[in-house]
Amino acid sequence: MNKVMISFLIVLMLVGCSGNSSLTSNEDHLDSTPEQSAETVSPSPALPPSEEPTPSIQQTEAYLDTKKLRGNFGFADAEGRNMLVTGHEKGLDQEMTQLNEAIGDQGNVLKVKFNKWQDGTENSNGREMAHNFENLAGYLYTVEEESATPDETYYLTDQIDFKVDALLPVETLEGQEALSTVEVSVRERIVDTKKREIQKIWKLADLSANRQLYLVQFVRLDQEMLFSLVWKEKDEFTFMDYPAVIQGDEYSVWRVDDGGEVRPEMFSILFAAETSEGPLLGINWWGAEGVNTFFLHKEGDSFKEMDIQYGRYTSPI
Repeated sequence: MNKVMISFLIVLMLVGCSGNSSLTSNEDHLDSTPEQSAETVSPSPALPPSEEPTPSIQQTEAYLDTKKLRGNFGFADAEGRNMLVTGHEKGLDQEMTQLNEAIGDQGNVLKVKFNKWQDGTENSNGREMAHNFENLAGYLYTVEEESATPDETYYLTDQIDFKVDALLPVETLEGQEALSTVEVSVRERIVDTKKREIQKIWKLADLSANRQLYLVQFVRLDQEMLFSLVWKEKDEFTFMDYPAVIQGDEYSVWRVDDGGEVRPEMFSILFAAETSEGPLLGINWWGAEGVNTFFLHKEGDSFKEMDIQYGRYTSPI
């Protein structure tokens, strides 16, 4: 074999060794990649040079941040064109100017604009209702575009702090429909869970798929009374219990002059929203002398009332 042929063979051998060394280096790099990446990252298909990769579409959950909730509540006038936030002292204009949304009446969202502080008058009868709107002290807001429901309670917030995408659809039921749509299996499950017979049960609302809110009054046990708001999500039941003990006046048990009973017309939903811990409900509870508004937040396997609450005195004259 001549010298030229020998030199050519040596070059071929060197090129082969260089290629094997490069492959080994890449394998070592792949072996050092965490196992989780191999499970979660899928290889992208090869695309022609002229095509751009299409970003993957993922459904993003919107959650309400409960830490940003504040006690700013008001109610609408008789025309639904204005709202009055009560329960605050004068001098908070800078803070109250930031509020630009009102949410209420089953999660209806309205744009509002701060107007001014309204001084009360001597003509006020103390009732926080539409007929006494102009005589009450509070922060006045103008409802923009749409109209509010007259005399309805609303929660006012800054749109930055309240993600409206977290609101759940609310479909309320009334009258006979609220009674007749309760399934036997739901009644039996509640009785089995609470170990107590039911006197009456109503479905208050459907809230998105597989979610319902019930009102249950249980049979009286001696002097002990109990009703519950029950959240049903698929096969899971979450209770907010309201026990009471009768002490002399059987006509005023939970609220003044409630007759020792609850009825679905006593309750309405301000709004319902999703949080990272579970659902949050804004509830209006009407009584003979006024309406109380409060937030229920699901924590673990039960509901708890938040410290944010509001009351309007509406006793008939």
